Amino acid sequence: MKAHEIFRALSSAELDQIVLDACQDDEIPDKIAGGVLTYQRIPLTRFERLPDDTRRAYVRRTLRDKRGADLSLYVLSAALVQKKPAMISDFLEAVGLPHDGPSLSIEGEIPEPEAEKLTAAIDGLLAGYPPREVSIYLHAFGSQPDVHWARLDERLKTDPALVLEDLSAT
Repeated sequence: MKAHEIFRALSSAELDQIVLDACQDDEIPDKIAGGVLTYQRIPLTRFERLPDDTRRAYVRRTLRDKRGADLSLYVLSAALVQKKPAMISDFLEAVGLPHDGPSLSIEGEIPEPEAEKLTAAIDGLLAGYPPREVSIYLHAFGSQPDVHWARLDERLKTDPALVLEDLSAT
């Protein structure tokens, strides 16, 4: 599942909270605004005059748009690092990946851990954090371009606790 597809499954309130969390990183608001202006083809002067609710709707539409997939992953990653660093660190530690807090310390293809290690890491997250938060994080982790973990993909599709329920209508 790609990041824009994750955003499609989130409620408007969840998506709005992720954007707020991501915007704690000073670079994010400008990137989001640029994405909205580019993908929705709205002139800046018009966008600035829109009511807040309408601007938020354009942000949601942009992050759910396949054309904005890279922006979606960037925003989702920034939000998770800001608000879920312990969960990310716990997972990276459990699967044995080198990291500095919630940030990986390796470049390039991220090697898939042994099945038992991955299972234990996922089960540990589910035991310590709300399942929806774990699901969002693991889907986001699996959507990174350097992650090609067949066992993670399979677990995300088959484990009822990790299947990302579509709450977009709420």
